[in-house]
Amino acid sequence: MFKTSFLRILFVFLGVLLIQILASQSSYRWDLTADKRYSLSPESVAFIKAIEKPIRIDVFLNGKLPQEYQRLRSETEILLQSVVAQNDRFYFEFIDPYKGASNSEQLMDEMSQYGLFPELVVENSNQVTEQSYVFPWMLLNYENRTVRVSLLQKNLGDQPDQRILQSIQQLEFALMDGIHQVLLEEKKKIAVLKSHKTSEDILITSFLQGLLPYYNLASFNLKAFPEAPQKTLENLTRFDLLLVSNPKESFTNTEKFILDQFTQQGGSSMFLIDPVNIQKDSLFNLSGTTVSYGNPLELDDLFFKYGFRIRQELVKDLYSAPIVLAQGSQNNSQYLPYPWPYNPLAAPDQNNPIGSAVGNVFFQFASPIDTLKNNLKKTILINSSSLSKIEGIPSIIELKTATKPIKPSVFTDTAQTLGLTLEGKFNSLYTNRIHPFEWETKEIINARIAVFGDGNLIENQIDKGKPLELGYDKWTNNFYSNKQFFKNTIHYLIGEDNLLSLRSREIKIALLDSEKVKSKGTFWTYFSVFTPLVFLLIIGLFFNWYRNKSYRQ
Repeated sequence: MFKTSFLRILFVFLGVLLIQILASQSSYRWDLTADKRYSLSPESVAFIKAIEKPIRIDVFLNGKLPQEYQRLRSETEILLQSVVAQNDRFYFEFIDPYKGASNSEQLMDEMSQYGLFPELVVENSNQVTEQSYVFPWMLLNYENRTVRVSLLQKNLGDQPDQRILQSIQQLEFALMDGIHQVLLEEKKKIAVLKSHKTSEDILITSFLQGLLPYYNLASFNLKAFPEAPQKTLENLTRFDLLLVSNPKESFTNTEKFILDQFTQQGGSSMFLIDPVNIQKDSLFNLSGTTVSYGNPLELDDLFFKYGFRIRQELVKDLYSAPIVLAQGSQNNSQYLPYPWPYNPLAAPDQNNPIGSAVGNVFFQFASPIDTLKNNLKKTILINSSSLSKIEGIPSIIELKTATKPIKPSVFTDTAQTLGLTLEGKFNSLYTNRIHPFEWETKEIINARIAVFGDGNLIENQIDKGKPLELGYDKWTNNFYSNKQFFKNTIHYLIGEDNLLSLRSREIKIALLDSEKVKSKGTFWTYFSVFTPLVFLLIIGLFFNWYRNKSYRQ
């Protein structure tokens, strides 16, 4: 009997040991969640497995963290473990930035110098307000290159819980995008049009800086060789995309032919166009009045051939960004925000990878776009709200109208298209027409074009002679999502849209109702503590009764 018992114990011991050995050799993971939140997408898996050199990831979201950031840290760690399970060339470490730091202010200054800006977190608990700073950042290190990745996605008007949920949903995209940046060896080329009085350099600095990690940028002048336009077209075809931001000078027939042939040969373009002229300097001077009138760029026939037109009208939207005006005089003056329907706040299409998880985009004096039937695929990216109003030109625009009550009853027009993409084989405007100069027409190649009815969309504000972050409004301290939206648009147009599909991924996380937590938190705390004890007591009394009854029999 002793021998049999010993063999049983030995068999169990060897079985457990064998299972442990097999488990340690296997990295297989089961994800039983309905939305597969702990599984990488097939695109990410293929991308990660193809990496042959080590990448080190340093995560600074560590240490004593507020409750909501503990969840973000946990989700980040699970994601990184999934990456390591697919490719052991990845190594990650969580670093507490405050560990060993004697001066918090000096630490934040040093981290900010590397672009790792702290996030202020305010917690209200039991009528006590606590403030703390966290660093929701990670650094990707590959060979001699380093890329910083923000773990926090912020949109205007988000509540803290919504912000964390959105950040968790975008974690995989943020990480894959960072890996893509750090591995990028050969960049595609973007031509930024500088002729035709387009946006000044300082006004598009923030946007172009956001593109630099992905692409090579160069200024381009359509008027560089007026006597040899063939050379201008040859130079333009070396680029993958042409960016045209807020031109104010009309295009000649020769220049339109260059744009047309660039598109015919597969070159993509993004047009940010103001078909209506607004003299903002006149609007914000003492008179506070300006007149809207047409902006004759002479691009209408080219756009019409491609299947769209930008109307010379203005869109007023009940859902709009505020404008700050001074009220009072001298020492009694105050700066107050007023709703300004000429500044629509438009929400991108959340079902499109370009606009998925992107907040509202700030427009100024936008114009509507009509589409025409042809063989091109057209996708509307962004609309005004359903409470819109079309205003014709010329018209008088007065600042004082901002201080008057808005009548919602006059906003009776439907949602207006403010931006869209077109893709396919574009028919040439110059088919069966005399060409401005000799050029050998080649086979038409698929191309992509994005067009928006506002020329100021990628222009940042300026403070003390320096450009501010695109999307930040220094007058209201609001932050809009222009930079992310148009960066996504560029990625799509130029063909670097493989990772954009990750932005559409939806992860469902159950959030607690803060009001119910406050009102019933004490009850559920005691319930969760004492209920298991009572339950165990009942089970113990039952078994004790059953055992006594069995012995009596």
